Amino acid sequence: MPVFATGCLSPACQCCSRVGQFASRGSTQMRKSWAVATVVALMVSGGPATAQAGDDWDAQMAKQCPDMVAWMHAKEAEVTADRKAHPLGKPSEPELRVGLLKMGDADQKARNAVIADGYKHQELAKTVLAVDARNLPRIKQIDTVQGFPTPVQVGNNGVRAAFILVQHADRDPAFQAHVLDELKSRPDQGGVGAQDYALLTDRVLLAQHKLQRYGTQFTATDGKTQMQPRPMEDPANADKRRAAIGLPPLADYACMLGVTYRVPAKS
Repeated sequence: MPVFATGCLSPACQCCSRVGQFASRGSTQMRKSWAVATVVALMVSGGPATAQAGDDWDAQMAKQCPDMVAWMHAKEAEVTADRKAHPLGKPSEPELRVGLLKMGDADQKARNAVIADGYKHQELAKTVLAVDARNLPRIKQIDTVQGFPTPVQVGNNGVRAAFILVQHADRDPAFQAHVLDELKSRPDQGGVGAQDYALLTDRVLLAQHKLQRYGTQFTATDGKTQMQPRPMEDPANADKRRAAIGLPPLADYACMLGVTYRVPAKS
């Protein structure tokens, strides 16, 4: 059954997302890429999925999901203001930062190629999986030697790159669970944004055959003509849990998924 996550609304995973990426240059493309990892998985498995790419995404989001667009812009402004108020010094591990950025760049280029192609060719999807396979041993090695990188060590964009690599390590759910435990023990989840933290939490829980907590993972139903959240703990209070860590209401999130995949999504 096809599964949708926003990042793995995320570049990734893009369905994959992220408060952190909102404040970076090219955040519109990042928002579009929230859904890519899921589409890649569907292409490789042969499952039918159509995701929306190009400028039409912005127009449709503005038309159909104005509350979600407003939330995105508000978060972008919030993150930008916070970084101006609390600037970091030079990274203490510049070589590590460069390496992470290179791996993150390879990850995103492969996924952006899938977006530009309109998710039509499996060869590009397989390239994404090959990049993930190359990156996984290296990010695991880094974590084994020194733990998950911190903003002081590699800067905010270095942390973002490292998290993207973990987020796309679905072939090693035990490693994802290990990193999640690391982040739980750190203030502000170790510099990882609330959206990323929620996304990884839900992915780890589902991989452990448990109920997701924040509703970031969706699945296709009714002959793949509709999407809805995968099984979730206490659905009636999902928006309270989401709000507590700075996430938008589930209905707004579902609206974005519907625009991205051109499939109705209900919360």
